[in-house]
Amino acid sequence: KQSKKQLIIKQLKQYWIQVAALSETCMCDSGVNFVNDYTRIYSGVQSDNKTRKAHGVAICLDPIATKVWKNSGSEWEAVSERIIKIRLKCTPIDIIVLSVYSPVNPSKKQMANDADKVYSDLQDTINNVSTNDMLIIMGDLNARVGGNQQQLASTNSVGPFAVDVENEKGARLVDLCEINNIWHMIDYTLVNKKFRSSVEDVRKCRKASGAIGTNHRLMRT
Repeated sequence: KQSKKQLIIKQLKQYWIQVAALSETCMCDSGVNFVNDYTRIYSGVQSDNKTRKAHGVAICLDPIATKVWKNSGSEWEAVSERIIKIRLKCTPIDIIVLSVYSPVNPSKKQMANDADKVYSDLQDTINNVSTNDMLIIMGDLNARVGGNQQQLASTNSVGPFAVDVENEKGARLVDLCEINNIWHMIDYTLVNKKFRSSVEDVRKCRKASGAIGTNHRLMRT
């Protein structure tokens, strides 16, 4: 029987995903390992912290992306159990990829504090990215950006196809995009606004969940 991590890699291979961001991995500590011919770079809570094991993020690279990453010096940073960063040195620009997992809409003080820390850490990480680099932020941000946000966003960070329902973190996500001149793509792939024309095709792969046991859908950008 295939493990869940093997099933995930199988789906990534089937849909030709070269760089994937995974959220809520439930993996402890941080490091790099290999699943079949994919490289998995991950960050999670310390292994002795059992109460928060549900967190965790990862970035998976196919063999081609792995080669680029290794030629780039295998640079990565576990910012926290909810944010991980890698650098891909490409031509003519470098690409910074962040995988982010934000808490669900905060209803308790601890969850609100966790959400504050995620956005603080995310902003600090963005501040350290050169404006010459292409920044790609992917992950489960647990944010709903309503249509009203399109009217409020002065720099058009939100496209015209937002859902009607919005929540507090949706507004916060738009604020993040506004401050950092980031353009919001469908289902929370974020890119520098000046590079938005590089995003030519975005679609949901509804069958990709397979037997993984998740209510999320793979988004290919």
